[in-house]
Amino acid sequence: MRISQLRQHLRNLGAAPLHEGRVLRAWLQGRSLDTRRRRAEDYFPLTLRDGLPALFAELQALAVVQSEHPGEDGSARLLVKLADGQTVESVLLPRDGLCVSTQIGCAVGCVFCMTGREGLLRQLSSTEIVAQVVLARSRRAVKKVVFMGMGEPAHNLDNVLEAIDLLGAEGGIGHKNLVFSTVGDRRVFERLPLSEVKPALALSLHTTSHALRRWLLPRAPDITPEELVELGEAYARSTGHPIQYQWTVLEGINDTDADLEG
Repeated sequence: MRISQLRQHLRNLGAAPLHEGRVLRAWLQGRSLDTRRRRAEDYFPLTLRDGLPALFAELQALAVVQSEHPGEDGSARLLVKLADGQTVESVLLPRDGLCVSTQIGCAVGCVFCMTGREGLLRQLSSTEIVAQVVLARSRRAVKKVVFMGMGEPAHNLDNVLEAIDLLGAEGGIGHKNLVFSTVGDRRVFERLPLSEVKPALALSLHTTSHALRRWLLPRAPDITPEELVELGEAYARSTGHPIQYQWTVLEGINDTDADLEG
């Protein structure tokens, strides 16, 4: 189920836009459906009230913690079981951050990454992406979400952007605290500026040598590091959000003086 389908389901249950927003905020932020002045049962349509228990049960089953692996820095890796039995990783980060996955597996095949060794198994739906945030919020505060876990967000662009729009609009997360991480894909630079919620950008660069980058990221789009930086900086200037450049340091490969200078 995608978020667009979730919204349509709420409308089919009789939800007006006001009701729809309140239900989504209740799911995303762990809020009560009641307001300070009125109980939900006093103003929600009967068909919506009757349908919510089953809907919330379905949403809760989208992401369940199978195991947790704490880190010494206050982080914790969560092995998350999805409704179909597949698993992905989410990582609770220090200072109220969360790293979420966008795919099961990955097609890019970076030589230093375990996720891509078996290729792409399937895409996550937008609700499965958001469900990782909801799950993390049941354990601690989440004020920043980075789309930097398993998978390449650019290869699941529709679902990722739908999740970003919901988190930025109803999830109470500042737009610059939604961070889209990518190896670099022209579709990203075309679509992100058109989004209602414009996330910050993180580019997985890893080297400024084009030839070395082609080896490290064998199935990434063939764009030179110079052009990627130019595209990334242009997007950062247009949004006013900071940009991150990611660099997995590999001994003897991309940690030389020339790499540092680059």
